[in-house]
Amino acid sequence: MGKTGIFLCACPYTVSAIDMEKAANSMDLPDTVVYSHGHLCSQRGLSFIDKCVGENDFHRIFIAACSEDVHRNVFNMLTSLEGTNIEYIDTHKLEDGSDLVRTINERLKQDRAGITEKVISKEVLIIGGGVGGVQAALDIAEEGYHVHVVESSLSVGGIMAQLDKTFPTMDCSICILGPKLVDASKNSNIELVTNAEIKSITGKAGNFNVEVEIKPRYVDMEKCNGCSACVEVCPVILPNEWDLNLKPRKCIYVMFAQSVPLRYTIDKEKCIECDLCNRVCELDAINLEEEPKTITLNVGAIVVSTGTQTFDASRKEQYGYGRVRNVFTNMEFERIICASGPTSGELVRPDGGHIKKVAFIQCVGSRDLHFHEYCSVYCCMASIKEGRLVMEHEKDADVWIFYNDLRAFGKGFEELYVRSEKEGMKFIKGLPGEVKENRDTGNPVVVFEDTKDGTHKEEEFDMVVLAVALEPSKETTRLAEMLDLETDAHGFLKELNSTSRPLETSNKGIFLAGTCQGPKDIPETVSQASGVAARVCTLFENEKFSPSPLGERAGVRGKEAL
Repeated sequence: MGKTGIFLCACPYTVSAIDMEKAANSMDLPDTVVYSHGHLCSQRGLSFIDKCVGENDFHRIFIAACSEDVHRNVFNMLTSLEGTNIEYIDTHKLEDGSDLVRTINERLKQDRAGITEKVISKEVLIIGGGVGGVQAALDIAEEGYHVHVVESSLSVGGIMAQLDKTFPTMDCSICILGPKLVDASKNSNIELVTNAEIKSITGKAGNFNVEVEIKPRYVDMEKCNGCSACVEVCPVILPNEWDLNLKPRKCIYVMFAQSVPLRYTIDKEKCIECDLCNRVCELDAINLEEEPKTITLNVGAIVVSTGTQTFDASRKEQYGYGRVRNVFTNMEFERIICASGPTSGELVRPDGGHIKKVAFIQCVGSRDLHFHEYCSVYCCMASIKEGRLVMEHEKDADVWIFYNDLRAFGKGFEELYVRSEKEGMKFIKGLPGEVKENRDTGNPVVVFEDTKDGTHKEEEFDMVVLAVALEPSKETTRLAEMLDLETDAHGFLKELNSTSRPLETSNKGIFLAGTCQGPKDIPETVSQASGVAARVCTLFENEKFSPSPLGERAGVRGKEAL
């Protein structure tokens, strides 16, 4: 067994709490050579390492400096270190020189020299089939790797599939998303596992074992061709969750017209077992005795793309959601205005009332000390987009937007805001204090302060739309515990380093894409997904993984699903 080289960075800006010279002198370790340098990551520092390595036959090297996520690539570029096991020690996490000595001693006792972790599997698991998960799957599959997309609902697509238009281009949302979903379903390198739940994950980068439970649809996926004959005869009518209960569906159904896979499912809890669907199904696809089944996947990398959930607007009691008629959330408005929604795109309220005057209220649940302090990012532009949809449907529409601060930060966002204001959209600085109801008309009445003259006013509208916050989903919280991932102060999954490694997590081989990491819009989600795909492919192309540095997880311990 060869010698071990220990390189201590004495940069005063990063390790001022540790006297590196003193630490170096105190290390009396067998078969080790200890060096100290003022700036290891500088050109001089790298040349110093090259020189020292050239003079010794090191089988193992410790670099005690800034965290690995900041400087790992700098040191890995040294050709003199090729074939050498490099371990990093983050000096920011150490209290003093004795802590450094103790840490190195413990690592030496582990005797991990010469160990490299082979990539056993070059398949990928993507948890969540929204636009982020699908984009990542398409990009990874294009590079020739096999991808398993596990989605908890009946179809991939996520929230984007529920939207009418996208901002700032005002393009049809499903027209953009639909072809991606079809591409994913037709790609031989992509397996879509829908209506499924992750039960357990064990292992580490290069060799994760994942247990997935697929829930029964009570319709044979192999036999069903999506003809809809069963729907026509089903007598049971239920609220449609996809349309936020604004439209009915049958007991046997698909989530939406462009569902992928386009296969029917029976709501077994509500089924009266009349057998009518079975009688008309010429393919013999109905199976009410179907049981859940479990599959096991072996993958080398995991992408978490579980998305987000929306804030319960009824918690903001002063806005009357669930109590005042014709107060809706922005997601409900998206379904109302959508051509595939409950009114087939006609701008009318569920009670049949015509809509011409609409108020949009921002920051419902976000930027609020009582609920979520953070900004939900998408809300300002989503409300402007929805206001424009009202104006497109009605020439004389009167659209008001009540806001804290307008944040038009993305490409084309400011232009859309300016154009909307020029075309007559009203922007009111300040959030309303209350929304009440005119009992005679059923219209909501917004109570607010006019900041221009300091007076309190009341304005009646045909509809009030609440821009609700995005918050961590229950699935994100569950997976964080299962995968041993860190979460931030708000409960979103935490990246390894927000500046230098924003797509990776503290658990090697596990990556983040989309709003499971925090609120973001569709363009940012898609960009992040493509970035994650590149990181996964790079991981596989490198063939080997170096030992995990101090402070990083060495793998997943196999926590069961809650």
